Amino acid sequence: ARGRALMQENKSYVFFREVQQAEAGAGPVGAQGVPLTPGRSLAVDAAFHALGTPIFVAAPDLAVEGAPFRRLMIAQDVGSAIKGPQRGDIFFGTGDAAGAIAGMTKAAAAFYILLPNR
Repeated sequence: ARGRALMQENKSYVFFREVQQAEAGAGPVGAQGVPLTPGRSLAVDAAFHALGTPIFVAAPDLAVEGAPFRRLMIAQDVGSAIKGPQRGDIFFGTGDAAGAIAGMTKAAAAFYILLPNR
C-alpha cells in the first residue's frame, strides 16, 4: 500500500533490490536482465527497439574523453522518460565521476540500428 501511494506521487520513483555479494561487483542490472556496461549500455524506448539490439550512437556535440561520442552500444535498459525511436540514455557507470558526466549529458545524436542481413 505504501508503494502504491508513493507511485501515485512520483511515477518515476526507482525501486531497488538487494543483490548477493557475488553479483555486487558486476554493476547494476538493466531491463534485459544483465549487468550494464559503462559506456556501452543504452536505455531505449522498448516500443521501438528490442532489448539486445546493437545501436551505433553518433553525438558530435557530446565530448567524452576529449573526442566526439561515436560508439557501438547495446540496448539493455529502459526508462520511463525515454520516449520515441531516437531517444536514449547512456549508462556511464557508477560513482561520482560517472554521475557528473551523466548529469550534464544532453546532446543530439543519430542512431544507426544494426540488423541482420536476411
